[in-house]
Amino acid sequence: MTWTEERVAELMRLWEAGRSASEIGRLLGVSKNSVVGKAHRMKLKARPSPIKRGATPPVRRSVAAAMPKPAAQVSVAPRQVQERPVAPAPARRPARPVARSGGKGPSCLWPIGDPGDQDFHFCGEPAVPGKPYCDEHCARAYIVRNRSDSEAA
Repeated sequence: MTWTEERVAELMRLWEAGRSASEIGRLLGVSKNSVVGKAHRMKLKARPSPIKRGATPPVRRSVAAAMPKPAAQVSVAPRQVQERPVAPAPARRPARPVARSGGKGPSCLWPIGDPGDQDFHFCGEPAVPGKPYCDEHCARAYIVRNRSDSEAA
């Protein structure tokens, strides 16, 4: 695409009229980026951002902020004591056990059970050096295909 004198004049006229870059591009048969690039090279007056300034973006809440906080106990007077129920803190589990409880070295990190259940745990057997799992779980996690299987496909 070449910018002829007619196209440049039309770009300037539409730009000064306040048309959007995508609208100018549609009228001239070029892309919006082509219009913006040419306007920049011609040093035409910059446009205000279409993003509304002063509008507050929606607040993203973290997981910690979404968790209910225990209410504090409030006392008004010695005779009038009001207690609010205090929510128990959720049980915290270690994020990733690194060593077996009775042995040395890293332990198998194969999850057993549902993470939401109380009895959820990791395998805990000695891990294969350089792997996060024990022999049994490595066999399940890492599937090795024979060369003949891949050639047959």
